[in-house]
Amino acid sequence: MLDLTAEDKYYYWLMISIGLDNELVEYIRDCVESKEEVSDLILELYNESQNRNALKRVLYLSDIKSAAINKMSVKARIDNYFYKHLLNKTFTPSQIGEYLEKIYELETDWSDYEWISENYSLARTGVFSLEDADNRLRKYLKDNASCNLE
Repeated sequence: MLDLTAEDKYYYWLMISIGLDNELVEYIRDCVESKEEVSDLILELYNESQNRNALKRVLYLSDIKSAAINKMSVKARIDNYFYKHLLNKTFTPSQIGEYLEKIYELETDWSDYEWISENYSLARTGVFSLEDADNRLRKYLKDNASCNLE
C-alpha cells in the first residue's frame, strides 16, 4: 500500500509551508494513478491537491509532530532538493537562501539554516557581498547533499 512515512509527512509539510507544493502534488497524483492500493491519507491529499492550505492541514493533522521523526534525514532531503535545483538552475542561490530561512523559522533546531540566513542578512547590510553569501550557500549544499548530480 502506498503511503507516507513520518519523515515524508514532515518534509512535505515544511516544503508546502514555504510555498513549494509541486513535489507532493506530483507524488500523490502518481500514487493515485498507479495500480497499487493507496492509503486514506494519500486519497485525502489527492482530494485537496488544489488547495495548499488544505494540504498543510491534512499533513499536520496526520501527526507530523511525532517524536519518531528522523529530522536529520528530513534535513538531508531538503539539502538534496535544493542542491539539485541549484545545479539545474531552477532556483538562484539567493532564492534558496530565502527558502532555507523560512524553513529555519519552522525548524529552529537546524542551525545550519540559521547560519545561511545570517549570511544573507549580512550581505544585505553590506558586511560582505551577495556573491560571498551565494558562494557559502553553494559550498554548504555541495558539502551536505548526498546526491551525486554533478
